[in-house]
Amino acid sequence: MEERPKVGALTQAGRNLSGAMVALETVAIVLTLGLLAFAPLGVYAPLGIAAAFAAVIAGGLVYALLGSAASPSAGPTSATALILAGLVAQLVQDARFDLHSAHGLATLLALTASSVVLMGLFQMLMGLSGLGRLARFVPQPVLAGFMNGVALLILFAQIPILLGLPQLTRLTDLVALSQGQPLALLVGLATAGTVWLVGSKWSRASSSLLGMAAGCILFVVLLAAFPGVHLGDVVGPLPQGLVRPDALQTLADSDAWTLLRDHGKAVFLTAAVLAVIGSLESLLVALATDQYGHSRHDPGRELRALGAANMVSGLCGGLPLVLSNARCVLLLKKGAIGRGPALASVVAFFVIYAVAGPLLALLPKVVLAGIMVTIAVALSDRWTRQLLRQWLSGERSPDLRHSLAVVVLVGLVTVLFGFVAAVGFGSLLAMLIFISAMNRSLIRGRFSALERPSRRIYGPLQASLLQVARQRVVLIELEGALFFGSAERLDNEAKALAPDCRCLVLDLSLVSMIDASGAMLLQQLSSQLEHRCVSLLLAGVSADNVHGKRLRIFGCFPANLPDGGRTDWWPDADRAIEAAEQMLLTEAGIDASQMAVPLADTSLMRRLGVQPLEHVKERMEVRHLRAGEALFRQGDPGDRLYVLTQGSISIIGGKGPVRQRFVSFSPGVMMGEMSMLDGAGRSADAIADSEAVVWSLTRDAYEALVLEDPLLGERLTRNIAIHLADRLRGPR
Repeated sequence: MEERPKVGALTQAGRNLSGAMVALETVAIVLTLGLLAFAPLGVYAPLGIAAAFAAVIAGGLVYALLGSAASPSAGPTSATALILAGLVAQLVQDARFDLHSAHGLATLLALTASSVVLMGLFQMLMGLSGLGRLARFVPQPVLAGFMNGVALLILFAQIPILLGLPQLTRLTDLVALSQGQPLALLVGLATAGTVWLVGSKWSRASSSLLGMAAGCILFVVLLAAFPGVHLGDVVGPLPQGLVRPDALQTLADSDAWTLLRDHGKAVFLTAAVLAVIGSLESLLVALATDQYGHSRHDPGRELRALGAANMVSGLCGGLPLVLSNARCVLLLKKGAIGRGPALASVVAFFVIYAVAGPLLALLPKVVLAGIMVTIAVALSDRWTRQLLRQWLSGERSPDLRHSLAVVVLVGLVTVLFGFVAAVGFGSLLAMLIFISAMNRSLIRGRFSALERPSRRIYGPLQASLLQVARQRVVLIELEGALFFGSAERLDNEAKALAPDCRCLVLDLSLVSMIDASGAMLLQQLSSQLEHRCVSLLLAGVSADNVHGKRLRIFGCFPANLPDGGRTDWWPDADRAIEAAEQMLLTEAGIDASQMAVPLADTSLMRRLGVQPLEHVKERMEVRHLRAGEALFRQGDPGDRLYVLTQGSISIIGGKGPVRQRFVSFSPGVMMGEMSMLDGAGRSADAIADSEAVVWSLTRDAYEALVLEDPLLGERLTRNIAIHLADRLRGPR
């Protein structure tokens, strides 16, 4: 989602037309998902295409009217279609479903439809109770493993079709697989290759539609060139007629009730898994479209709308509906935001199914299988691929090993034991991760920069600007474990920021652990705040400390500095707040790094007048410092005060590579006056942060001025006192 939509560039009619065109561009995906969902029915698998169109027409209409996302466009997805296929495969094993009779087939379809209706009911309950927020607590490795398992199952299901076999065959039947047709595989791979090529070279083109067209042309050419070869079946005749809410009508029979009772557990569990996975997919897509369309959805309302849409889809015999990432991305890229384009897409699907049904029946299954291969590859988790790249590059940290192990385990359970087992196993892993983490309160404190300013002393002009502007900088101190269970707490804190907030500083110094989900949360939070023109600065993070390394292990926050660090990482909260203060000054037109203050405007010389100023200046010494040069060292005699007119000076204590900054001075400020007055030695080092110009007034010169001109001495003493009072009174 790199390009931003230009909503105002299109009229409403233009946006609606874009919605209709998106339906045409994604029709190939709808077809393939329909076949995937009902693939266990063998020759009756085309019924899945009718179910897919029923979903995008009837359910899509309800969701377009009720949804609150930037683009309320719903449709079946790979994960939900495959989950429903698992239920269909289980029902097919029961010999009481006579698929060769209209009643037996209708009864089986009624049970699958009841699972979709139940899914919708569960989603409505989740939306009403607020349980939908729990979907955000799924750990990243568990979610990644589940999606990778789904992708593998989709690929496995396409192998027999890609080999041109007449019907689905078990992968263990090597004899049957050996009878596959290489030319059929060529058609499928050519289709997939066209989709990938078009998608990579021409992002605005409909890759799936063009891939389907290229595959069909190659299919026809090969049949003409090799008349005797078998390249697989075509879709075949599709059920025609209006979409009607009568899918559960067959359940009124007593025999059907017996079957429903016997398979009720499978129907119920499938509905529960569909509700959880569908809700999680939808909320993630809604969050992404919010960022892209500069909108904000209501998660509860979204789940209620999806629940109503799925109940209608199930009553009409449709597939499960999820907020469609494919259509949302296309609609938003075209600037087609709002209900109008989503409704136009529904109308377009209705026209396609009503008018082009005979043409859809002629589509080769191997072509649709090629498109499904691209969907499966796209479904594989990108975060997992990032972890694998880090593993292959030599990274062997415990966190990386644990994350990959969870991904592999959940993926294997998904492939070997099904979705119900995978969700249960993933939930168990989530609880174990939760128990092992430090379950402490994440938010330790929340302050504005006005309450917790940096340790830099600013000149009068800068200080007056910051006195008000510091309220736009928020510091949140974190403590404990930053993991999947912390997501909502931190997300709520970010949402509570004032509209005029310019910068959020997160202090991670007391964070004990960052897991994969915590790292992803920080990355997503940075992107979300960027869209709100709010800068996120991480304190207590550097390229070589534990937090910086963990963020990199999980593939987050790539380096943008030569030393491997980042411009938004700071060693402590003090430095981060100072960076935020510099942002505020820069936005006000003040470049602190280039600022120079005349000696007459410094805190020592205020209101002296021209002649007294020259009299004092004659007794002062000027010194030019290079960056890193010491103005004085700890233990040096405190025999003078200093006035900084250009650059920056920091007072630093401690020994070793990491030293503590006590305070930093900006141009216009005096320093060292306390030691000059009481005669004590210097208590810390003063180091130039950049090239600096410093004027000094010794104790002897000061006392001589007081004797020669008591009135001038009184004014100097008063200015020193005012300077000290200002530092004690509040942030400067």
